[in-house]
Formats: sequence, structure tokens, C-alpha cells
Amino acid sequence: MNEIPGILGEIVAKRLGTIEQAKQLHSLEEVRSVAENSEAPLSLQESLRTRNGISLIAEMKRSSPSAGSLDPDLDPAQRATLYCDAGAAAISVLTEHDYFSGSIEDLTAATRIARPTSVPVLRKDFIVDEYQIHEARSAGADCILLIIAILDPSQYADLFAISTSMGMDVLVEVFDEPELDIAMEIEPPIVGVNNRNLKTLKTSLSVFEQLAKKIPPDQIKVAESGMKNSTDVKRMGRAGAKAVLVGESLMRAGGNVGNLAREMAEIQVS
Repeated sequence: MNEIPGILGEIVAKRLGTIEQAKQLHSLEEVRSVAENSEAPLSLQESLRTRNGISLIAEMKRSSPSAGSLDPDLDPAQRATLYCDAGAAAISVLTEHDYFSGSIEDLTAATRIARPTSVPVLRKDFIVDEYQIHEARSAGADCILLIIAILDPSQYADLFAISTSMGMDVLVEVFDEPELDIAMEIEPPIVGVNNRNLKTLKTSLSVFEQLAKKIPPDQIKVAESGMKNSTDVKRMGRAGAKAVLVGESLMRAGGNVGNLAREMAEIQVS
């Protein structure tokens, strides 16, 4: 793995340590066995492709390095219910503990609510080890995130292959053109463009607008980060987004979260 600068490098370094701790509690063989005997995953691709307009991937997280504390008392099951009722096409669950205050238990709680309504659940984390993929599947996740900024090309290809061999979809995240070039080497069906620079935490919706032009039309384009309202979502739709991943704005919406999620989930772009 290449050296990763800034806060992103700190998160990955910490994550490598917590993965080793997890392996001491439950071995790779244990979590792989549970994963292999789990119910077949739902299709993120299908959920995003079959909906009219822009699909909403609604995210839950207690905190983040860029936003600070968002909802320390988050109830994942309750939040998943809100998102499903609002019409979200998928739910993203932050499972990183040290910087986002998440856990694998949050993922399990969300999947128990989402699966009966056929809403796929994404494990949002800094995935750098095969262990995390089996752990995600054993907890009920239907799909995972792979961030090009923290993976070398061979690592990315290996983790992608492991995930898809288990029937899991992969949201491949990029921020700039060199990262997109690496991502496109294996032609992933779903490509996410993060409007937030994970190394500086600066955000601009123009990142998606520029990179979306370079992604082939047959691939699902997902705009991630920086959308505060329906106007921003429409802007991403006009730039080519088939889906948007929204977290911080929903977590800050308080008692209006259901209405905001519903509004974002029903947006059409002519």
C-alpha cells in the first residue's frame, strides 16, 4: 500500500490496527464461514437502475472528521426505518469507529430493517483487507465501498473480485482523473465521485460535474458528498448522476429528516 497523506492516512493506519484486533476475536475463517452461509445479497445495481429519476442512497453516521458530531445517539434501526419509508433506493452505514463512531453492529441493525423491504445496505468504511468484506457480508451488507485513494491497483482489483464473487455489488469511489483511470481498468458497473477531497476535506460539487463527463454512459454514476438540498441533487442529476449519496445533510435535518429524504428520493431530472 502506498503512503497516504493527511487525515485519510491517519484513518487507514488506525483501521489496519482495528482489523487486526477484530481478527483476534473472530478469525477470517469464522467470518468467511458465516458470510458464505448468509442469505444472498440484494442488488444495488438493480435498485439504482430500475427507479425513475435520481436514486437516493441515504447514509447514517454519528460523526465525521469534516462535520464533527452529528448524532451521537443515533439508533440505526430507527434511522433505517425512516430512510426505507422515505423511498431511499439504498442505505449507507458508516462502520468505522474511531473517526465516525460507527460499528459493525450498526450495519447489522440497519440490515434487519432494510432487507424485508428489499432495500440494499452498503457498508461504508475504509476497506483495505479481505476480512472486512467477509465481515460485511456476515453482518448482512449487500454491497461495499472501495476507495481508490487508499488502495494500490492490484489491491483494488483483488478486493473487487472477492466482493463480486460473493454476489456483492461494489461502489467504487474516485475523486480525480488519475483515480478514475485506475478504477476504469476493471470497468466497475457503479462509479461514485466524491465531491469531498478526503485528503483535505474540502468539498465542491464541480468535482462530480467534471469527472462525470469521463465516465461511460452505461455505468451508474453516483454523486457523493456536499448536497444540502433538492437543488444540489438536481444539479448532480443534470451532470449525469443516476444516484446521490447523502449523509451529513440528512444527519443534520433533525425532525425534518424524513421529509428531506423523501424530497431527495423523488427528484426527477428532465
